Amino acid sequence: MGAPDTVFVDYARSAGVASMVLGGMTVAERVLREAARAGATRAIVRGDALPPLPRLPLEVERIPAAAEPPAGAVAIDGTVIAGVQISDAATRRRAARALLQTCRRPHDGIGDRYVIRAISLRITSVLCRLGARPNQVTYANIAVGLAACAAAARGAFAAAGALILLQVVLDSSDGELARLRHLHSRFGMLLDNASDDLIDNLFIATLGVGLGGIWAPIGIAAAAARGAQSAMIHIVVARRGQPGDVLAFRWWFDREDDALAERFEVKLTPGQVLRSIGRRDLYVLLWSAGCLAGVPIAALGLGVILAAAQLGLTLIHVTVTLRAGRAR
Repeated sequence: MGAPDTVFVDYARSAGVASMVLGGMTVAERVLREAARAGATRAIVRGDALPPLPRLPLEVERIPAAAEPPAGAVAIDGTVIAGVQISDAATRRRAARALLQTCRRPHDGIGDRYVIRAISLRITSVLCRLGARPNQVTYANIAVGLAACAAAARGAFAAAGALILLQVVLDSSDGELARLRHLHSRFGMLLDNASDDLIDNLFIATLGVGLGGIWAPIGIAAAAARGAQSAMIHIVVARRGQPGDVLAFRWWFDREDDALAERFEVKLTPGQVLRSIGRRDLYVLLWSAGCLAGVPIAALGLGVILAAAQLGLTLIHVTVTLRAGRAR
C-alpha cells in the first residue's frame, strides 16, 4: 500500500505541542515535512492558535478545532516525533534527543559510530537552535580544513591534527543539520563531498611538505594519486545525473542491487576493520591521532598506503569498465 495523498493532523487539544520548537522548527512543521517526505501531497490540520508555517512541500489546509475530521484523509499523530509522544517540556527534550539519534546511519563507519557522532551530534544540537544552515557549516569546515593544511605545511603538526579532527566533526554536523532541518540540496552535497576530497588530498601533500626532504615529493605524489580516484568518481556520478553523490558510485565488484547499508555495513571483524581504514571517518581520525601524538610521518605513511591502494583500484576499475563497454 502506497503513502496516503492526504493526511489529517489533529491539534484541537494540543496546540501548545504544535508550537513547541524541536530541532530548529516547530513540532507542527516537522510533522508536516515528515508527511511530505513519506509521499503526502496535502495535509489538513485541525486546531486553533497554531504556529505560523513556512512554505512547505505539500498543500496545507487549516480547519478550526470545532470542525469535523475530514473524510478520506489518513490521520497521523502530530504529537509524536522520533517515536516519542510530546506532552510537556520534559517529553520535548526526550524527543529532541531521540531525533538527534536518528542521524546515526546504518552504514556509519567505525570512526563515525564510536567517536565522531558523539561529538558532532552535540554541536548539531546547538547549531539547530541557532538556526544555522548546512552550507554555512560546510563553508566553516572548509576553512578549518584549509587551516589544518596550512599548519601541516609549516610543520605545526599538533595544530594540524587538532584542526583536521575539528574538520571531520563539522563534516558530520553539516549532514546531520541537513537531515534534521530538511535542508538537503544537490549543491550542498556536491560542495560537501568535493571539498572533503580537496582537503584530504591537500592534507597529505602538506604533511609531506611540512616533513621536508624526500617526504615532500612523496606526499605530493600520493595526493595526486588520490586526486585521480576522486576525479574519476565525481565524473562517473555526474554523468549518471547524480553530481556530488559519491555514495552512488559502484566499483566493478559491487552488485547493482546492493542497498547502501549493505555495501557500507561495518562489522568488527579483522577484514571489515581493515576495509574501514579506507573510509574518511576513520583515516582522518588516524591522521589526527598521528599528528597529535607527534608522529606525523605515520599519518603520511597511512596516506601514502591509501593513495597507492586507491590508485590501483581506480586503474582496475577503468580497465574493467572499458572492456565491458567494448564487449557490448
